[in-house]
Amino acid sequence: MTRGILTIKFLAFTSALLLLVSLHTPALAASDEDLQTLGMYYEPNDLVVSATRNPKPLSQTAENITIITAAEIEMMGAHTLVDVLSNVPGIQMADRGGPGFHFDFFVQDSTEIHTLVMLDGVTLNFMGNQYVDISGIPIQIIDRVEIVKGPGSSSWGSALGAVINIVTKSPLEGKKAGGTLFFSGGERDTRDSRGELSGSIGPFGYYLYAGNLTSAGFRFNSAADQNDFYAKLRWEFPEHGSLLFTTGYDRGVVGEGDLRQWEFVSRTRRQSFLSTLSFNYPVNERIDLDLSLRTTYKKTISFGNELSGKPLEDLFAREYSYGGSARLTWRGEANTLAVGTDFDHLDIKDDNFQLPSDKYGIFLNDTLTVGYVSITPGLRYDRMRPVGDFFSPSLGVAWNPTDKITLRAYAAHGYSLPILHPDATLEKVTTVQAGVETTKIPYLWLKGTFFRNQLTDVENTDTGSLVNELKQGVEVEGKTVPLFNTSLSAGYTFIDVTDSDTGEVIKDFPRQIVKLGIHYDDNSSFRGTLLGRYVWFNATAGNHAKSSAIIWDLNLTKKVFKRHDTAIELFLDAHNLFNGAQYSWDAFKNPRRWVEGGIRFNF
Repeated sequence: MTRGILTIKFLAFTSALLLLVSLHTPALAASDEDLQTLGMYYEPNDLVVSATRNPKPLSQTAENITIITAAEIEMMGAHTLVDVLSNVPGIQMADRGGPGFHFDFFVQDSTEIHTLVMLDGVTLNFMGNQYVDISGIPIQIIDRVEIVKGPGSSSWGSALGAVINIVTKSPLEGKKAGGTLFFSGGERDTRDSRGELSGSIGPFGYYLYAGNLTSAGFRFNSAADQNDFYAKLRWEFPEHGSLLFTTGYDRGVVGEGDLRQWEFVSRTRRQSFLSTLSFNYPVNERIDLDLSLRTTYKKTISFGNELSGKPLEDLFAREYSYGGSARLTWRGEANTLAVGTDFDHLDIKDDNFQLPSDKYGIFLNDTLTVGYVSITPGLRYDRMRPVGDFFSPSLGVAWNPTDKITLRAYAAHGYSLPILHPDATLEKVTTVQAGVETTKIPYLWLKGTFFRNQLTDVENTDTGSLVNELKQGVEVEGKTVPLFNTSLSAGYTFIDVTDSDTGEVIKDFPRQIVKLGIHYDDNSSFRGTLLGRYVWFNATAGNHAKSSAIIWDLNLTKKVFKRHDTAIELFLDAHNLFNGAQYSWDAFKNPRRWVEGGIRFNF
């Protein structure tokens, strides 16, 4: 305990000191060419915003970050965000049911309730229990997904394990109207219909989307049906600044899987709505002001009946929230400083209690570049009724000794909101990470990260008791440059989870995760991917888990027509190509092989 307190004080003091020093440091910034360490794999303008809430190159980030682009998503043949995250090293999805089915997931063994999921800067987690259903996020609207593996509390607040930031598409530039029509159909009445329309007319830009995903399911009680709508409207002011409005709606019904051993069958009906209004104004060449307002409504109802036919009592959770953020970004010759505040009012209600609550936070994050070194101190203060307050310091260093190597080190103290009740206690984490990213070996990109996460006061949802956990391991991934239009990718993650007090290994966490990929693209008319994933669950014996096979998914796409901006593509997807069995619990088995095909029309 004493060591933990000293660590927190050291991080807080060092963060504050570096923030102060950065305001008075002379210009020693590295050139743009030096900072673009991974030119073979990232475009020069690739920037990430999730680490410190202001855009910066990957070579200046100390955190372990993975970016998935819209082009990569398209080549996966994905239906929901579940399909995307399934192929990311270090992430394990509970592969159940089929498209639209709700999935539990782990990010380096941090569960979904310890992972902050955001869309357009709006938190998608239920604040009452931190639950989030990523299967309801339309895949077509995504421009990129930024995944921060590790605590993000110094920037975002409640993010003990990871941050998944979904950045949506912007209106098309230089074109009045363009878009995509998409349809796929497969076994078990699986259908995915999508349409998007986007363009710009003078200072006004727009992006519109509507879609439906439905399936009879590939396991017992796994049928799904969901409808989605999303809109983004942008207005550029004549001189400086812009106004942005977004709104999204999701409604779906999905089975909850094979619960017959508990003598009942149930389904979940969900409904969510969000909207944002954002204002950006460049005060001068160095200072930007960002203001935003947001509102969300989320509701789930679980309903069903016993096997005897007797109806079950409905279980529901509902949250309504509104709030806003303000951020001032100052760009000096050697550093970029972001300071701001967040506020949210929550009205939480479920079948057990009703709880209004206010949550607010103040944050300060900096990126100081000295020669080839980028130092990223951060500090945030949060307060929420009835949980209390919390300081989240962080300190990271990214060093680029050559234009082909990035060395990273990161330390932070973070927290996650618990399941809210009058006696709720914050769940906390202290993390240390170190890693290297390099293209020193010709034609090969490699990245490795060691992480050690010490969790305290984590609530056991089965017993209600508080436990302390140590999660540590290593993650390695690599990619090759294309040879004969073909490239390879691979990722391996090893994670050890133990009880900090007893040293006993904790079961039912993924211990080894492997991701494999073969990618072909002739840059003309044909492309394909073969993606494999393997998980050793280290499951409790009574779960009768299966880890006997790699699950392979195949996507083949053929462009049959192209003229100017108009193109027609046909595609074929084979899921679980070799009928492998891989699941952590035999009550929720993964789907067997299934096939679908479809058409994509871009205009």
